[in-house]
Amino acid sequence: MKQVTFLYGPNGSGKSSIAKGLRAAQEHGLTQELFDKDFVDRLLLPDQRIPGVFVIRDGDPDIQQRIDELAGKQPDGGRRQPGEIEYAANVVDGLEKSIEKQKRLVNEADSRLSVACWEKRKKLPRPMQQAFKGFLGDSGKNLAEVHRVRASPSPEGLKNSEELLAIYATLESENTKELQRLQKLPNLNELSAEQIDLLTQPIKSKDETNFGDFVRQVGNSDWVRQGLHYLEASRNRCPFCQQSIDADIEASLVSLFDHFYEDQVSVVRGILKSEEGVSAEIDEFLTTIRTSTAEEAPGILKATEPLMQQITLRIEQVKRKIEAPSSEVDLQGFGTLQAEINKLISDANERIDASNQLLRNKQLALESLKAEVWQYYVHSVVDNDLAEYDGAINAPIKALANLEPKLSDARNKLTQKRNELSGLQRRLTSAVPTVEAINRTLLNLGFLSFSIQHIDNDDTYKLVRPDGTPASQTLSEGERTLISLLYYFHKLMRIHEDQSAPGRVVAVIDDPVSSLDGEMLFVINLLLRKIFKSCVDGTGRLEQVFLLTHNAYFFKESEFTPKGISPGDRSFFVLTKGADGRTTYKHYEQSPIKSNYTQLWNQVRAASKSENPEMSAWLPNAMRRIIENYFQIAGGLDTDKVIARIPESDRWACQALLSWYNDGSHTSPWDIDYSSISSDATTHIRAFQRVFEASGHAAHYEMMMAE
Repeated sequence: MKQVTFLYGPNGSGKSSIAKGLRAAQEHGLTQELFDKDFVDRLLLPDQRIPGVFVIRDGDPDIQQRIDELAGKQPDGGRRQPGEIEYAANVVDGLEKSIEKQKRLVNEADSRLSVACWEKRKKLPRPMQQAFKGFLGDSGKNLAEVHRVRASPSPEGLKNSEELLAIYATLESENTKELQRLQKLPNLNELSAEQIDLLTQPIKSKDETNFGDFVRQVGNSDWVRQGLHYLEASRNRCPFCQQSIDADIEASLVSLFDHFYEDQVSVVRGILKSEEGVSAEIDEFLTTIRTSTAEEAPGILKATEPLMQQITLRIEQVKRKIEAPSSEVDLQGFGTLQAEINKLISDANERIDASNQLLRNKQLALESLKAEVWQYYVHSVVDNDLAEYDGAINAPIKALANLEPKLSDARNKLTQKRNELSGLQRRLTSAVPTVEAINRTLLNLGFLSFSIQHIDNDDTYKLVRPDGTPASQTLSEGERTLISLLYYFHKLMRIHEDQSAPGRVVAVIDDPVSSLDGEMLFVINLLLRKIFKSCVDGTGRLEQVFLLTHNAYFFKESEFTPKGISPGDRSFFVLTKGADGRTTYKHYEQSPIKSNYTQLWNQVRAASKSENPEMSAWLPNAMRRIIENYFQIAGGLDTDKVIARIPESDRWACQALLSWYNDGSHTSPWDIDYSSISSDATTHIRAFQRVFEASGHAAHYEMMMAE
């Protein structure tokens, strides 16, 4: 046998007999620990007692004496004597109750003061209520501000109610917002003397060519320049008579317009770009003026209209110059328009600045008045309530200052004694460390409905509910199995790590998940992996582990090895019980068990490749179970929409297949086997495929049907 052996077989295949047979095959120097149903029944007896892992205590007597001093003890026939931990816990409990009482007195005084301040605040004159914005909906927040104002330095010469109301009357009550200053008019495009000369003088071609006289006689060099574009497009043919043009003639025409000519035209284009840029900046400027709430905005917009008209005219004139370089253009200057508009903007900004300054002064005055109202409220309105509050909390505050350090010290002493007890118990070979380990595991698993309690002066312990009642008679089968396996696990690990004892150890675990849910399967697998790892690592006495189960899912989870962990030497056996009642087995080097879902697809795949595809009872049931389980995960299946997408020729078979799906939704999908269709399997396998295609899951079908 290998280090870890897995045996899989259905119920009734003889697994339990094999486990008991392994347990009975004792060898010299070999200790076998069997976990099975009998183990659970023996462990949890009707009187709620569980035998200790080790019943002999061989620790230091002085340690046991100190444990008795800390935890207390019960002499034979005598009354139980409390220990130091119980006394320390009583001290902590007494201090906590005293502190709770003093805090309650302070909270009651806080509540009375909060109500008094809240009611007196509501009676203040309406103008003063402005100072309490932000505190009007929360009496607790209002009280906190009272304490803050009271703790801050008080200004000299507190104003009375009449003085505060007079100040409110002199300030405007409406909430006027500050205005934004107006943007300055963008700089306009002033032309240089060279640019003006270029625009006002014709841009001409060269006269020294063969066609110079011709151009002068025609008097339209722009027409000739434009004709060059047609000449280039006609591939050296005259665009009018279509005759070939000599290369010398073409060169003479091109030379009429040299680089100097083109450079001048390029300068004009630059002037156009500048004019258009100014136009865009002024458009942006006008947008900001339109959004302004300043009273001068409409007048500025009206004054800008002639400016925009002039800029538009200048742009049109420059465009004409570019189209006809020989033409003469005289751009009109802006004159006083720019200065007049800037004057309007400057005057408006002066008024806005003055208005904003006044508004800022008003806001500062209101903020100052708010602080003065709070001072009046705290020191003149609720001053008597604050004095009464001081008298009520004086004694409790002094008591808390005295009790809280004592509580902290008492808690530290209690923690120290509990830690000392825990450390001493771990040094003894007793049932108590196992109790603590199992209870910690239960707590980590979230089981708060019961725990394991050690029985004083005895090497046994019992299961109890939170109310102290015995729990072994009320535990569910799953809880009994879990507790028993936890006990088995800690016992096995203790034996495995005990190097002082001779001999090898073999663990035989028979069906530990018969009645546990999915969460428990996961927990049990974690414990089993630790057992497997302890065996494979070879660091202790555990040398072999046998795991027997009827649950395929649990089998796969158990044999899974996390990344980075050595699986060790493993072997796998599958048990089969024949019609004659005899059980046979088959050995595998690799795990032969696949998931139920994969096995169902294997059945459908095998039927689709069969040379004689007859419909059998298992095939429709396999299809139904696949549809139920897959589409439950995928979000459900709208059968009406799926049927509507399937061709008419296959629709009847799909309707029959989906009727199984609808019927099965009200029954157990894993326990019912039936077939309502009898014919060859080809039609129904095709219908099965159509369902996945019509529902948009063809890729999953193709993946699962692939080899």
